[in-house]
This record gives sequence, C-alpha cells and structure tokens, in this order.
Amino acid sequence: MSGFDTVTCLSDLGTADESVGLIHSIIRQAAPHAAVIDLCHHIDPHDTRTAALMLVRSVPHLAPGVVLASVGQRLDRGAIAVSVGEGQSMLVGPDNGVLAAATAAVGGADAAVRLGADNGAAGGQALHPARDVLAPAAGRLAAGVPLEALGQPIDPTLLLPSLVAVPRSSDDGSVTAEVLSITRWGTVQLNVDREVLAPLGGVLVAEWTSTARAGVAAEANSQTVQLAPPGSAPAAGLALSDDPYGLLELTVAGGSAEHLGFAAGTEVRLRRAT
Repeated sequence: MSGFDTVTCLSDLGTADESVGLIHSIIRQAAPHAAVIDLCHHIDPHDTRTAALMLVRSVPHLAPGVVLASVGQRLDRGAIAVSVGEGQSMLVGPDNGVLAAATAAVGGADAAVRLGADNGAAGGQALHPARDVLAPAAGRLAAGVPLEALGQPIDPTLLLPSLVAVPRSSDDGSVTAEVLSITRWGTVQLNVDREVLAPLGGVLVAEWTSTARAGVAAEANSQTVQLAPPGSAPAAGLALSDDPYGLLELTVAGGSAEHLGFAAGTEVRLRRAT
C-alpha cells in the first residue's frame, strides 16, 4: 500500500488556539506528501450529532484518502480507524457515533481496528485525543502503514451507531421530521426529502413547539407551508424547498425562519392541509 495523499479534518476544536495547527504538523511529519484539508473545526463542543450529519453530507464529495473526525475531549469508548470502499478511504475518530452514518453511506466498513497505544497514547489515557491519538494514526495511514498495524481488529457492526434522526410516518398520514440545523442564511434544514412528503400534496400544515428562551415560555406553532416545485424558488411566506443535499428546508421568502423558534432537534409535524 502506497498510502494516501489527502487527509480531511473535521472537529469541535475551533481555531482560537494551536490545536488544529498541531494536527496539521503531526500529520505532515508522518506523511510529508499529504495535503491536509480542513472541512470544519467549529462544530459545537461534544456535538456528535452535527458532526455525524456534516460528515455524511460531505463524504460523496470528499477526495479519497484519510478522514480525521475529532469531537469530544474524552475517548470513553476508545478511538477507531475504519476502512471503507475496499480500502479507498480510511475514517479515523472516536467510537461515539460520528463515523457511523458516513460509513454506511459509502457501503459499510471493510474492516476496523481499535487504535492502540503506539498511536501516540493509549486510547483511554489521551490528554488531547486529536493530538495524541487521532492525528498520529491518520498520519501513519497516509504514510502507508496498514490498518491492521494500528490496533486490535474489531467487528465493524459493533461500532456505536449514529445519532442522525430519520423522519417518522404516522397512521394519520402525517410525517414528523426533525430540524437538523439552522443555516447562516436562516433556513431550517429538515431530515426529510421530497419523496416522503409527496403524498401530502403541495400545501401542508407545519406544527412545532418553539424553543423556550430565558424568560420566554415555549409555545405551540402551526402554519401553512407551501411545498415549492423541484428546483424553484420558495413561495412567499413559509415554504419548503430543496436544500443542497437532497433534503428539504423551511424558508421565509426574503427573510429568516430562525425567529420562529426552531432549533436543532425541534420536531416538526407535517400534515395535509384540510
């Protein structure tokens, strides 16, 4: 094996201190030929759900190589490395669900190992998981070290599953979706696609409970929502339109839906308008 020429990094480390720079340096020391790409380092601390979502959305577009995902300050279940695509790429990260959805999206794992003490530090004793365990392992993989040399083989089916939610359909025909994130443009990304909502027609009712804020009680909301035709601009008012990942997002034409009380994890019940 000749190694990989690309290492893509995703973390909750931020860029206010030296952590990301250290990751780059450690990887480049092990694999000077490899380009290190920063996908994102501003995931909220310990937000494994958002990290898993971001990674699964990105994997179809990433260059083949090593992916390093570091979310959380501890390695309670240890760190793992996973081979996917018959060895075309390697995913390295904590066994906390961050890698699971991305692994499934590319056809599942070929093999997996739990990273050992020779990757910088013992998994459970690492003071800085990204620096002490994940970056050394990613660098060694990029340099051509075989996966099996990095740790003890484990059954990939036993990895902690992802926390990315799926929509639920009810007997009355309604669909309960979940807010994945609020974008910087004020759109509300949902975990549901056009095909799931097609039986409900072009005009729907959205029902949700707004997120309670300090001094402000949560309240139930119900609004009519227009399902925009595929590829078209959203209609006036609250509308559902296609997002860049094949899912749907709630938008307010010319404005932001953020003020309506949505937050990541908010459940949105969508039903046919009567």
